[in-house]
Amino acid sequence: MRRFAAALFALAALAAHTAPEPARADQLVTDLSEHQVAIRSNFTGTQILLFGAVEARTPGSRALNRDVVVVVQGPTRPMTVRRKEPIAGIWINHDSVTYPTVPGYYAIASTRPLEVTADPDTLKALRIGIENINPGTPTARAIDGTLQILPPDEENAFWKALIRNQRRNGLYTSLPGGVTFLGQTLFRATVDIPANVPVGLYTAKVYLLQDGEIIDTISSPLYIDKRGAERFLFRMAHSDPLLYGLIAVLIAALAGWLASAVMNRQ
Repeated sequence: MRRFAAALFALAALAAHTAPEPARADQLVTDLSEHQVAIRSNFTGTQILLFGAVEARTPGSRALNRDVVVVVQGPTRPMTVRRKEPIAGIWINHDSVTYPTVPGYYAIASTRPLEVTADPDTLKALRIGIENINPGTPTARAIDGTLQILPPDEENAFWKALIRNQRRNGLYTSLPGGVTFLGQTLFRATVDIPANVPVGLYTAKVYLLQDGEIIDTISSPLYIDKRGAERFLFRMAHSDPLLYGLIAVLIAALAGWLASAVMNRQ
């Protein structure tokens, strides 16, 4: 009996040792060229390079149906969209819709167009794509400030107008083909940061898709902030607006006095 038990134990150990390992999915390794962007008076915009590699489950292989999607967004803030209408021959602000959690910046790049990387339901569930941004529950107000309920089609028109404005300002961008593979595993993407970008904490998120399904994701932080005198003035304007206004008035008065003194001497 002891020999039989020992034989069973040895057979079980051998089976466990020779059993095939579970299949490991492909994994991402990414990083940014810089994690902090300083905004000064001469800031005219910059570019962020996101680079990485796909660690394939089978070394040296590359699936043809593999896609990489890069999303850089942040920070969220309330935004109000107003509709102008002519009243007595004058165009004035009429109805308005406020969205509580709108990203101030949203850039997306992908190896291929999004519609061929995954089905619309998957993209919507993961909030991938400008049209799939979740701005929160909107609040609509009439011209007199009272709350109102807009039909879905009419509210959607306000949301499309907000996206259109952000695109025009260069704050919402979509670049199919913006992610390029360098060889079998290495890839890169360049994201433009405009001069009017809002300050705050950003997130650079990379999705790895295969056969239309997400198999890995990875995020990296990106912080954009003002530096030097610009940072001091920015914080003063938001933390102590009265003092900021008084200083601005004094500087304007001093500049006017100096200009007047120079003109009188001539």
